[in-house]
Amino acid sequence: MNLPLQSRTVLSHLRAESHITSWQAEGVYRIRRLASRIDEIVAAGYDVIKTEAKDATGQRYIRYSLSATQKRYAGPINPPRAKCIRLTVEHIEETMRDLGHCECAIDRLISRLKETA
Repeated sequence: MNLPLQSRTVLSHLRAESHITSWQAEGVYRIRRLASRIDEIVAAGYDVIKTEAKDATGQRYIRYSLSATQKRYAGPINPPRAKCIRLTVEHIEETMRDLGHCECAIDRLISRLKETA
């Protein structure tokens, strides 16, 4: 899985340093949504540990680091997360027509989907 540039930057930092916080990510790399970048890294199969800490004033923050096992491997140690596919009503109707379903079956399915949504 190809990671976006900011996620690759965070991953490189995690490999070189022991951890990263949102303050470090924003101050050093201008990355404002560290949690989103970490989610992309985890979705690619990397094992990231999330630790809650407090600063001197008692303010809580999250510190991210690679697991000890992940540090021993260059690539991801977990399988990549499957992507969710969002289907539109039009896509479902078109696919069902292509598969040879009658209009009444398509209408019943679409109405049931709308009822449960």
